[in-house]
Amino acid sequence: MPFALTLGFATEHDRDDFVEKILPKVRGQQMDPPKTEEDGLYRIAVSVTSPSAARDLCHQVVAFLAHSKKDRVIVEWQGVDGQAHSGRVTGESARDAEILAVRVSAAAKAHLDDEKTA
Repeated sequence: MPFALTLGFATEHDRDDFVEKILPKVRGQQMDPPKTEEDGLYRIAVSVTSPSAARDLCHQVVAFLAHSKKDRVIVEWQGVDGQAHSGRVTGESARDAEILAVRVSAAAKAHLDDEKTA
């Protein structure tokens, strides 16, 4: 089963721009985002089938935010432990984005390894 990430954008325009310009470059499939509490974010969900694809998705989010340093994208996923995890990517902090990419990649690897053994 693929590993799913949910991306939350501050504006509908940002979400639509990402879907139009960046999503075709991503090694993954767009899917319906999970139902969540209304928090003002515009969400999309993307399923990936490898840790490197999950990491690449985070790098694509950083590239998307490169033109707007003040914007942010909330990245959410479910860990193997069943707990919800999240992180924030901004255009201002490449280091934080790289740490998030490592976390997401590790979570994807654990999820996919868990699926193989189940």
